Amino acid sequence: MWKDAQWIGIPAQEYIDRKIYQGDANDRFAYFRLTFDLNQKGSLKICLSANSRYRFWINGQPVLSGPCRGDRWHHYYDEMDVSAYLKQGRNVFAVQVLLGDFNAISTFGDDRMPLISIASLPAGHRLAIEGCILDQNGAVLEDITSGKADWRVCLDNTYALVCEHPVNDNMGAITEHIDFRRTCGSWKKEEAGDSGELPEMEEWKKAVSLEAVNDPLTGQVGFISVLPLFQRPIPLLKEQDREIPFAYAFEPEYQDLCEVIAAPHSVKEFTLNCRDLLNAFMRYTFDGGRDAKVTFTYFERFVDAGEEKKTNFDSTVVRDDAVKGVIPAGQRDTIILDGEHLCYEPFWFRTMRFLKIRIETADEEVRMSPVHALVTGYPLETDTEVHSSVSWVETLYDMCVRTLRGCMMDAYMDCPFYEQMQYPMDTRLQSLFTYVCSSDTRLARKALEDFHSSLTPYGYVQGRAPSGYQQIISTFSVYYVQMILEYYRQTGDVSVLKAYRADVDRILETFAQKEGRSGLAENLDYWEFVDWQSDWGELFGRPRASLSGPSAVINLMYAQALEAGAQINENSGRPGMAQEYRKRKEHILSIVKELCWDPGKGLLKEGPDLEQYCQYTQARAVLLDLFRGEEAKEIMRKTFLDKDVLPCNFSTSFELFRAVEKAECYKLGYEKLQEWIQLIDEHCLTCPETPHASRSECHGWSALPMYEIIRAMAGIRGEEGVITIRPHLEELPDLSGKAAVPGGVLSFRYEKTAEGLRCELIVPEHAECLFTGTDGTVKKLHSGRNVFIA
Repeated sequence: MWKDAQWIGIPAQEYIDRKIYQGDANDRFAYFRLTFDLNQKGSLKICLSANSRYRFWINGQPVLSGPCRGDRWHHYYDEMDVSAYLKQGRNVFAVQVLLGDFNAISTFGDDRMPLISIASLPAGHRLAIEGCILDQNGAVLEDITSGKADWRVCLDNTYALVCEHPVNDNMGAITEHIDFRRTCGSWKKEEAGDSGELPEMEEWKKAVSLEAVNDPLTGQVGFISVLPLFQRPIPLLKEQDREIPFAYAFEPEYQDLCEVIAAPHSVKEFTLNCRDLLNAFMRYTFDGGRDAKVTFTYFERFVDAGEEKKTNFDSTVVRDDAVKGVIPAGQRDTIILDGEHLCYEPFWFRTMRFLKIRIETADEEVRMSPVHALVTGYPLETDTEVHSSVSWVETLYDMCVRTLRGCMMDAYMDCPFYEQMQYPMDTRLQSLFTYVCSSDTRLARKALEDFHSSLTPYGYVQGRAPSGYQQIISTFSVYYVQMILEYYRQTGDVSVLKAYRADVDRILETFAQKEGRSGLAENLDYWEFVDWQSDWGELFGRPRASLSGPSAVINLMYAQALEAGAQINENSGRPGMAQEYRKRKEHILSIVKELCWDPGKGLLKEGPDLEQYCQYTQARAVLLDLFRGEEAKEIMRKTFLDKDVLPCNFSTSFELFRAVEKAECYKLGYEKLQEWIQLIDEHCLTCPETPHASRSECHGWSALPMYEIIRAMAGIRGEEGVITIRPHLEELPDLSGKAAVPGGVLSFRYEKTAEGLRCELIVPEHAECLFTGTDGTVKKLHSGRNVFIA
């Protein structure tokens, strides 16, 4: 749709007038504004992008935040129909643009550190928009295209986003400290006027044209644009208005209020319960109260009142108990009111289960209307549901779906509150969980492209991508390889294997180059993270064995990647490479067993010279057929009974569950699942990062039980176009629901009876479906309703 648009930016004189010098524009906002009159309502479809991020309003109503997260090679643009926001008469388009230039400030920990999750380029504040408002006959009423329309711009020098330690250290500058006596709070509206440092709207400077958005000559001679534009590959994020009434306050005096009134020289302080964990763009409305100070604190949980000064890792969590608990370190915004009617909208979305508001007035009364949250996130449509007479099943499943949704925006996020980063380890699991409940694979596909684009000359993908700061977590490249194969299994898309198999070759060759004298890989460089194991705390999750030689678990991860690489090549027409990778895998496995097997303990040591034993090491060995049959079952049993064995955390439990399933001792999986079931009694709404002393209350990798309930307990899998069913109901008397599968949705109902397990399965039309009973016999099911005893 891009035709005539120009990238527009800030004229040089504006920097001079605002006294913003080189590098100081970082974390600041430019306001772009276009006003025009319509003699009738029209229709308008637009393309829109900005550097680095934008928030867009029409006639004072929020429309969208963007663009979609990209990287050096992909700067995305958004397309949308905004006709519903137009009106007859005066119309105001307002775009708030944030610059997050990592070349401006490079010191990690600086309070002006830009948002880490945004991979920005040093191209300055930029806006591009294209579209014409048409009447019902297709005639042009108004052209709003940048470079043609009279877009005006103002650079705000009254504040910049800041990073508040310790909460924002892993996120960057997100906190707002705004004095609205100096900053115009009404610039987005028709009646906007002067406020302190900002000039009158009539004095705003005309935005300068920088370059064409779509220059055919540039492409013909092979130049890469400053911002290489691509259409957004995923749906627009949702924004749903939700009021958070004062009746949700913990303090009884606020229960019946339709507005809060703070008298002059007083303090009002109250905490709202959002009744859910929300990612939302906030809207706060005030009247009067010049010089009043208002502070908003967003947090996920309460901690024990005697432990608020402890770190997030050792505080006792009391979740939603405001009587016993206090607020830990939370995200905060602070504003000073100008005494006029004000709608304050923080630029970035906020994550919260609870919201504390403190109003300190000066000489004037303040009136505050109910809080509105525009709840945002990826528009995930779920096709799966579960029911059981055992109460925890449905509750835990719903908790996991909320967790997954909370970690899906325009990229997968490890957690929305603390980091908002897309890591291969986390994303691989979140993709698998998405496949459980939906046929929508678009966000997973985008993640593959994000990781592909992050591949470094050192042979690893970056540890998080897209990202402003480059980081390598060497072990995470393994998860990227597995994710490619798992996406293929879900979709059957061979083109994805062909597109990324060269990445697989590069990564596996890098691991091969790290093989030491023993024949095992060691000293991978960078961060060799495996798990936040308590014994490895000072090593930041790196296996202790890797300090003095090879780590068994890292080499088993390498072997798993070799097997995944073999299947990727096998399914994309390169059998020779598949054979080579399997040969290398068997070589690694034989050495691990030779050097790390402890016959006295009956388990693999974590290293040849280190008598430490880990649950996930044994699990991966079972999955790789290093141990089979009764030996595999005995090894898995020991990992649960032997207290010397380091247990899996939430993050590494996926392979553990797969191992007990493969060893035909899935009853042990129900035992592990108790760590999640107890979260229900602790009043969790989402799954925290770890079972205990967690930083985050919503962490994507912890949504594992939704996979177990559908894929293992109900036993329903759909890969490469074939539905396979093998239930594991050892601890459940019944289970029913629906599951997303290739070709549609499969309905299931299991019930234990005196005759055996009664199964009722409704298979989608034309689907190939195979049912495996407890005795191993395979039964082919037909389309439609199937009823039998297994």
